[in-house]
Amino acid sequence: MSLARKVFFGVFLLGTAIGLIIGIIELVAPEVSTVTLNDQDVTGMTGFWTALVSGAIPGLIIGLIAAGITKLVTRKKAAAEPTA
Repeated sequence: MSLARKVFFGVFLLGTAIGLIIGIIELVAPEVSTVTLNDQDVTGMTGFWTALVSGAIPGLIIGLIAAGITKLVTRKKAAAEPTA
């Protein structure tokens, strides 16, 4: 697995984990956290899925950007062709 792929999965899983934690908190103790969808507070499974997706989408976008930067930084330069 390339370094860029590892960076992507790491950032994506971090974003998803943050959303998952917020979603679980919303299920267990709804008064502790607030999940808002269309300017209305949501609870239960709707709040859980909203929090999970709200963490996964930015994780996906930032993960792709970080993987692209990593790929550019770690790429190997092509060997120069000898001139005759």
